[in-house]
Amino acid sequence: MLSRVAAHLYWMSRYLERAENMARILDVGQSLALVAGPADARELAAEPLVITDTLTAFQASERALNPEQVARFLAWDKTHPSSIVNCLDATRENARAVRGAITSEMWENINDTWLQLHQRRTSHAEPADAAYFEWVKERSHMFRGITQATLRHDQSYLFIRLGTFLERADNTARILSVKQGAGEGAEVTPDDLMSYYRLSAVLRSVSAFEAYRDTYRDTIDARRVVELLVFDARLPRSLRFCLDQVERVLQALPEQAGRPARRQAAVLRAQLAFGELEDAFEPGLSDFLERFLADNADLCNAVHDAYLELNLQA
Repeated sequence: MLSRVAAHLYWMSRYLERAENMARILDVGQSLALVAGPADARELAAEPLVITDTLTAFQASERALNPEQVARFLAWDKTHPSSIVNCLDATRENARAVRGAITSEMWENINDTWLQLHQRRTSHAEPADAAYFEWVKERSHMFRGITQATLRHDQSYLFIRLGTFLERADNTARILSVKQGAGEGAEVTPDDLMSYYRLSAVLRSVSAFEAYRDTYRDTIDARRVVELLVFDARLPRSLRFCLDQVERVLQALPEQAGRPARRQAAVLRAQLAFGELEDAFEPGLSDFLERFLADNADLCNAVHDAYLELNLQA
């Protein structure tokens, strides 16, 4: 496959996953703001900005720091490269560039999503509510299902999967690095409702609340949340699951060019496959997650150098 085609497929899936992740973060953030007291309101409003490294850009926009303005900035601001509207625009542009490498059903889904997006912008004055965020998630889920069902599982499919799981791992680590709940090893009690809601927000933002209940059948506990979202091999948005999928994809791609990327993926995946919970908490959870984010970024760069054109960047 031409590296140009691989790059468009890779970034198409990364941008769509990024749009979905942004919708998840904003949806849960707005829900959490409803139960926050005055003392917590400003901090909670800023959390989506901290997670996405956009606090400085938001401050430069001179918007008021409240949940509504944060949501509008991250959902609709054309000057912010990772806003939902820009991500969905980039998804369509990348798909349009490689229409011959995807199925007609995939293109129709992406194009229809883009058309509906701009119709909502015109007729609903840039909505930034739960219904809009749910629509973004549904469109992403629909595209993933169409891809699974209609695209031949060859290299095109592999590069789409690769972009999805690298982006998803980054998102999960960022959410955990900011929303660390009640702290290391702390169990949330009914008297500590804000900590309970923060831990619940972590789980809901990655669709893992039901998985937590099924796995532990107990009160939400900060250590168990980390254990589930970092080391669980069966949770689709855990770091372990994402790196398992990335390593599997890289093993199926051409060997010679991708040796450095495969080596980095194997090392990072082994740390999660054979690691224990104390490995995350011993150096401090923040340090552990920052190290993971740096390693994941290095892996993305190795993938870029091995398979993608140098002039196609995020």
